[in-house]
Amino acid sequence: MKICKMLIRCSVPLVTLLIFPTLNGCSQMPYRTAANISDHSTSVQKSSQKVAGRVDHTMASLAALIHKPSGKLGSGFDRFSGELRSLKTGCSHLTEAISKVTGAQANYMAAWEKQVQGISNPGIAAAAKGNYHAAQSDFSRFSKRAKTTETAGGKLIAYLYNMKKYLASDLSAGGLKGAAKLLGKAKSHAAAFKHDLVKLEDDSVRLAGDLRPAVGAT
Repeated sequence: MKICKMLIRCSVPLVTLLIFPTLNGCSQMPYRTAANISDHSTSVQKSSQKVAGRVDHTMASLAALIHKPSGKLGSGFDRFSGELRSLKTGCSHLTEAISKVTGAQANYMAAWEKQVQGISNPGIAAAAKGNYHAAQSDFSRFSKRAKTTETAGGKLIAYLYNMKKYLASDLSAGGLKGAAKLLGKAKSHAAAFKHDLVKLEDDSVRLAGDLRPAVGAT
């Protein structure tokens, strides 16, 4: 009874560390894969933070161009264009980091499920299944948030590129006045994207922690 209660209270990586060695000839693949996914989740966290910063820089350069133009308008436009390119690149890197997490998920969970099914002790099997389903839930939460974040980012970038085209066609006082009317919508898209980035960062931290192998796992 004591070991079952202890297993139920353990985190996902600790339970797998205690259970997997009991399986005859089991592979160490889940340990390595979990560590890789954990690292990729941490990359998503860091990328989310960087992209959020690039959103701020891009929006600040756009607002400055529209409301506080100084010197030649072309220099402010070029600054905005550069920040927008940087934002788009950051979003691409974030998407790549996300795909590394979701791409490894299926094989990892399949291997884990197979090993859990080989546990004959009912108490230990119940504890393992509970943690398996908890991990599934974390993956599901992460995947859903990743999709909404990528969608929000796509809307913001598309809108900003349309604003860029508009400004490029009329980089004058009149053009800036017209762009000012579009800035509110751009800010709304930016706020929605940053909200999702914060939530994605939280989900990434949770997933990274859940799948980080316990000390001594190889």
